[in-house]
Amino acid sequence: MCKVRSVTLEDKVSLVQLVKTMLGDENLEETAKLVVEDFFNNTQYKVFVIEELNIVNGFGVLKFESFEGANAVAEIVWLKVDDEHKRKGYGKTLILFMEQYAKENNIRKIYLKTGIDNKAAICFYIMQDYKFEARMLDFGCKGHDNYYFAKDI
Repeated sequence: MCKVRSVTLEDKVSLVQLVKTMLGDENLEETAKLVVEDFFNNTQYKVFVIEELNIVNGFGVLKFESFEGANAVAEIVWLKVDDEHKRKGYGKTLILFMEQYAKENNIRKIYLKTGIDNKAAICFYIMQDYKFEARMLDFGCKGHDNYYFAKDI
């Protein structure tokens, strides 16, 4: 049985390994460590892990106050389930947990973005009732567009 919980310092090594699978940088280890350090040092982030038998199999990061001028919204900025546990409901479990946490903390709407070529993520978020809101042209770099999705909670 899997469970979701808040991240602890003991999860750093597992998080670094998961983040490395999401990056395309040349200095994967160094970049992943910097990303994970930011998870623990940035007070805007709330990080959750999903585990089974005390093994971290995925994580999600909810960012509060992510948009200047926004009122009671948050953003899912990272979501990853290891390949071995994909299609077993872990991603959905993480999303539902983060939505409940956000709701309990007076968040009314959650946003997320994904690359327009990430069809698996797009389908996954639509299945979780997230709705398309915008296409951001050249968002990450020239020629790379992103979709923004959102859900009222």
